[in-house]
Amino acid sequence: MIKALMVIKAETGKWKEVVDELKSISQIKQISTLTGIYDLMVEIQVDQMEELNEIMLNNIDKINGILETNTFIVLKDYK
Repeated sequence: MIKALMVIKAETGKWKEVVDELKSISQIKQISTLTGIYDLMVEIQVDQMEELNEIMLNNIDKINGILETNTFIVLKDYK
């Protein structure tokens, strides 16, 4: 399993609509709101890197209201 954490900056006042769209992606296991320069963080779990690439390019990047994303691949969970 490959796990990625993605932080998302949404247009002002659009974060709820972005969350509603993200909920429809089955590989997203958690959606959290944040303080700071990003509005949301999502946890994505996939079997292969190609699947992550497809989700990022064909699903998440096409959601209206997303201004910026930054994605981190988890190397190892300790707890």
